[in-house]
Amino acid sequence: GPSVAPKKTSPYLPKSQSHLFVIEPLYDVHHNPVEIAKHYFPPGFHYMLSSPYKSLKYYRDILLETKSVEIKPIQDRDHPEIILYHSLYIHQIISQESFSSRPYELKVLQSKLQYNYSDYIDARYTIFLHQSEDFTHSWFINFDNKFKCSFPYWFLHLWEKHGPVDEILPVLVHELIRRYTKTAKFSKFDLFFPKQLLFIATYKVPWILKWSYRITKDARIFARQFSVKWWDKFEVQRIARYVYNDLSAKPQATSPTGSVRSSLSVEGKSKSDEIARQLIIQASWMDDDEDDNVSPASSSCQPLPDPVKPKSWYEDSQDPYDAYDLHSD
Repeated sequence: GPSVAPKKTSPYLPKSQSHLFVIEPLYDVHHNPVEIAKHYFPPGFHYMLSSPYKSLKYYRDILLETKSVEIKPIQDRDHPEIILYHSLYIHQIISQESFSSRPYELKVLQSKLQYNYSDYIDARYTIFLHQSEDFTHSWFINFDNKFKCSFPYWFLHLWEKHGPVDEILPVLVHELIRRYTKTAKFSKFDLFFPKQLLFIATYKVPWILKWSYRITKDARIFARQFSVKWWDKFEVQRIARYVYNDLSAKPQATSPTGSVRSSLSVEGKSKSDEIARQLIIQASWMDDDEDDNVSPASSSCQPLPDPVKPKSWYEDSQDPYDAYDLHSD
C-alpha cells in the first residue's frame, strides 16, 4: 500500500537557562553533562538540597496540600514504573497576604515537616526538576478551569522561566491574543502582567515544558536549559468562538466559504494574518451542538462555572501517547 507520511509535530524551542555552578578544574568540560551532574548533586537529585528533608516529595506535598496544583503522572504502558511525563494543572497561586501576615511564619504538612512562604515559592520551581534516566521527561502544563487570574508579582519570574514563548504559538493564537489585548477590559493590576499570560490563563491554553543540562565551555558554566513546545492536539478554533463571544466582537461574515474551509488544513504556524482572520471567522460560525458551549472564562478571567470541564477538551479524551513526540529533542 502507499506509504503514510509521518505526522508533523511542533519542535521544542529554548525558553530559559539557569546557571547552576562554575565547572571547577576537577571536571572535564568535555564529559557528559549528566555524569557531571551525578557527581555534583546528591544521588537521585538534580539540585542541591538546602536542607536534608527538602526533597521533591516535600515540595510536591506543599503544592498539593495547599491545593495549588493537580499533578498526574503518565506511565509507560509496558513498564508502569517508568513515568513518561506529568500533567500539571494550576489551581491557584497563593499570595503572601493570603499565606500569612509574615512570610517567615511556619505551617505544618501532614508529614509534620514545616514550610514557610519562601518554601512555597521554591516549590513552584523545584517541582519541575523531576527527570527520567534518559532525560525525555516533560510536563504538560495548563491552568485549571476554576483558576482565577490572581498572580503575585513573583510569578512573573516563574513565567519568564517556564511559560511558553511566542514562537511556539500558532498564528491563530497570536491573532486571538491581539484581539484580546485590544478589546478586553483590564484592571490596573492586570496591566502589570503580559497579555500572553492573562490570555493563556483565561482561555486555558496548554503548553509542554522539558529541560536538559548544558555546558558553556568557554565560561565553564554548568546550566539547565528549559525548552517549550506547542501541544498539537489543542483545538484553537474552539476557543476562538469563546474569545469573540466574550469580547462581543464577532467578525463580519455572511457565512463560512469553501475557501475558508480549505484553509483549515494549512499548517498552523505558516498562516498569514489574513488566513488567521479567516480562521477566526470560520470558528465563529461553526455550529456547536455540544452541551458544553461555555467559555473557559470571561474576559475578566473569572473561573469557569461547573459542570463544564475544559480539561476534557484536550486531555481526558485523548490517548496521552498521541500528545507527544516522545522521540523529539
